[in-house]
Amino acid sequence: MPIIPRGAATGITGGCIGKALILDTSKYLNRILHIDYANESVTCEPGVVQDVLNATLASHGYRLGPDTSTGNRATLGGMLANNSAGARSLRYGKMVDHVQSVELLLSCGSLMTCQMVDEESFNQKQTLDNSEGRIYRTLHNIRQNDAEEIELRFPKIPRRVSGYNLDELIKPFPLNISQLIAGSEGTLGICTEITMHISKKPMHTALGLLYFHNLITAMHAVMPLLSHQPLAIEMIDHQIIDAGRRSPPLKNKLEWLRTDAKILIFVEFDAQTLEELNQKLKQFQDDILTRSICDHLHILTNASQIAHVWEMRKAGLGLLLSKRSYSRAIAFIEDVAVPPENLASFMQKLTTYLQSQGKEAGIYGHVGAGCMHVRPYMDLRNPKELQKMQQIMDAVSSLVLEEGGSMSGEHGDGRVRSWLHEKMFGEKIVHAFQELKTAFDPDLRMNPGKIVFPTPFLEDLRQGPQMQPSIVSPFLDFTREGGFDLSVDLCNGNGRCRKGEGTMCPSFQATQDEYDTTRARAQALRALIRGDLANSTPSNVEVHAVLDLCLECKGCKTECPSQVDMAKMKAEMTYQYQQKHGIPLRSRLFGQIGRVNWLLSHMPTFFNWLLAKQWFKNLQTWGGIAFERSLPPLNTIRFSTWFKKYTQPTGLDKQVVLFNDTFTEFNELNIGQSAVKVLNALGYFVILPAWQCCGRPLISKGMLVQAREKADALIQSLSPLAEKDLFIIGLEPSCILTIQDDFQDLTQQAQDQIKKIKGLCLTFDEFISKHLEKEAFPTKTSTETPLKLHVHCHQKALVGTSPSLAILKSLPNHQVELIQAGCCGMAGSFGYEKEHYGISMKIGELHLFPAIRQAPEDTKIIANGMSCRAQIKQGTNKKAQHLAEFLADILNV
Repeated sequence: MPIIPRGAATGITGGCIGKALILDTSKYLNRILHIDYANESVTCEPGVVQDVLNATLASHGYRLGPDTSTGNRATLGGMLANNSAGARSLRYGKMVDHVQSVELLLSCGSLMTCQMVDEESFNQKQTLDNSEGRIYRTLHNIRQNDAEEIELRFPKIPRRVSGYNLDELIKPFPLNISQLIAGSEGTLGICTEITMHISKKPMHTALGLLYFHNLITAMHAVMPLLSHQPLAIEMIDHQIIDAGRRSPPLKNKLEWLRTDAKILIFVEFDAQTLEELNQKLKQFQDDILTRSICDHLHILTNASQIAHVWEMRKAGLGLLLSKRSYSRAIAFIEDVAVPPENLASFMQKLTTYLQSQGKEAGIYGHVGAGCMHVRPYMDLRNPKELQKMQQIMDAVSSLVLEEGGSMSGEHGDGRVRSWLHEKMFGEKIVHAFQELKTAFDPDLRMNPGKIVFPTPFLEDLRQGPQMQPSIVSPFLDFTREGGFDLSVDLCNGNGRCRKGEGTMCPSFQATQDEYDTTRARAQALRALIRGDLANSTPSNVEVHAVLDLCLECKGCKTECPSQVDMAKMKAEMTYQYQQKHGIPLRSRLFGQIGRVNWLLSHMPTFFNWLLAKQWFKNLQTWGGIAFERSLPPLNTIRFSTWFKKYTQPTGLDKQVVLFNDTFTEFNELNIGQSAVKVLNALGYFVILPAWQCCGRPLISKGMLVQAREKADALIQSLSPLAEKDLFIIGLEPSCILTIQDDFQDLTQQAQDQIKKIKGLCLTFDEFISKHLEKEAFPTKTSTETPLKLHVHCHQKALVGTSPSLAILKSLPNHQVELIQAGCCGMAGSFGYEKEHYGISMKIGELHLFPAIRQAPEDTKIIANGMSCRAQIKQGTNKKAQHLAEFLADILNV
């Protein structure tokens, strides 16, 4: 059976896909085995994530040299397989420059240590009567027979990862045999251990940001920039800049960027002292301005701004692919590399050729190293586009070779470029590649079809003329995404959902199974709509199972650069599934929690008494609710009943609407009371509409018909208040944000009416934060209190953490810390469900629970989500407060 070793599958040339057993090294082969700071080396298993290693090394001032844009999920094994480099290769080179030894499992089952060997050892190993002996005899033959051809045909450029690294084999002794494994894409064996050199971290860094109106002018600037010996020289075009400005996680971070930016080149400098750094920056600035190299120069020393620029650069691929169209920026030219001194000439020829073919391309790259990411927009459903793609590839490869370049400067050969080796290297070198492959892997079992004996370029395309019209007739409106099928296809497989920080994707963070990534869910949906499954209907049971552990946190909508909205797709597919299979009783109860609470509110004392009874716990388990969970008790009086009896202070000249959500009305009386009193204290007269459920629980359970009814009724109720331009404030984040985010795709009411209401809906935090921009908070307490803040997933995705932090940081004598956690794991009813309890708690244990347990005893925990507070109580036995409760306490109201 063929075997394909895989890391995070963030490569984009098809290097780790095929008909084979996929060996995912990221889950079990992920240990850092040994760090030797004295000799500046580290030994790791291949599944260690780049950023995890760097975080470990940082405490001693070290890092791994190569730094890919996918560092928060890319594994070291994958980086070695691709011979990865990254933005700072001017200083650190590629993985081939850092690898010291590799433990390699051969296809025959034996282990081979690939390491530095002197001539005597090299000759001695040729006498061995085993796989290792066969390999060394082949290496000797290649050195003897092909050295001259290798010297002639391998380009002498900073970036070349096409083919096997035979140029390393013909160097003088001692030879580092592990350098042959770098860039081999898992075709020679399976790495089980990798030892690498580690590098000192720069002490201080700064960026020079150069603006250009013209790409070729920017390319001519590269050589003068290189003369300053920077750490990195990177470039992005207007398509990435514009997409960044539209991207939810980036748009507020890039407001300072000039609006006329067409091409940006950013040059990174580093130094051991600030004095040295400032001197470098002055010399650089004087040179750039004297020679008028760019249209505008901006020197960045602010760490936050620098981080935001790098964030945009790292998101470049995903931003290009966020375009809502089937004409996508396709990776086939992708990462061509030429000598930096030839870059301007090459890009002039390339862009002229693409224009002659009527093709626009997204362009960005590591210009200092001569490596350009060029992605023409192609619609692969059109057979003529496939023919044109082949023509473009042929023409561009000729241009690359004319300039002394390589078809791959970074991302490897994979399925996309292996077929070009004979054109680039010639028949003799390709034969040497084949000899090397068969020496390591005689039966061609290891990642077949890559580098040698390639599979045809245009076979097995994910998109192609075979694509059928959609089998899904969606209930929700997917117009903004370009239709349901395109909303699925927005997932380009970049794998950011595999990262270990942030909100996306909580289930993967807990299980570390690819099956539980947003990417896997999108792939399952793609297989469904392509008709690849035995039962390619919306009621497919297997697809429903893949979607099961999606917590609908909406993290992907913001944190995925392509803004894949899996929460929306899950709601739609759950609805579609239930059209055939029906709605389970438990889903009906949770979905209609508003009505259930209304019924039980007529006997709250009795219901609360039941909650403590053992037999009731058994009953809830029978109903599919985890025995370990306690259902939320009911208010003894409804919030609206209390409000009718409450007398607001006189003289309040400003009005606001407080949205009366289900949980405030029936379960969290104190939060509603606190909010009213805080708003009164700030000078606002509160209007409380009659209780109406927003439909969020119904959406989560795929009960979209009923959810639409709720939405329609709520819009009619809120419209008169919206016509008065009154802000509508929500206490439960998911409820108010359902109005703000989901209604436009759910209801058939007039969009201008929805838009009006949406524009006035704010979370409690947003409203208070806006108030504080005009008036200071009238705090009446001076007690010093440490605070820890946990922000609801939907709030993080759609609003962000800034409003909450701004409020708490404005309070004197309070030290606030944002808990660096994603989803709490409860996710509404998800964590109450018996089969999900375990993973729910595991998600909480990732970051949230430990952060709270480690806090000083007097720390106050702020969490606005009802399910978040319940999860915190269950997991830590600590009571968390809603922000409204906390503010009411410090105001003594």
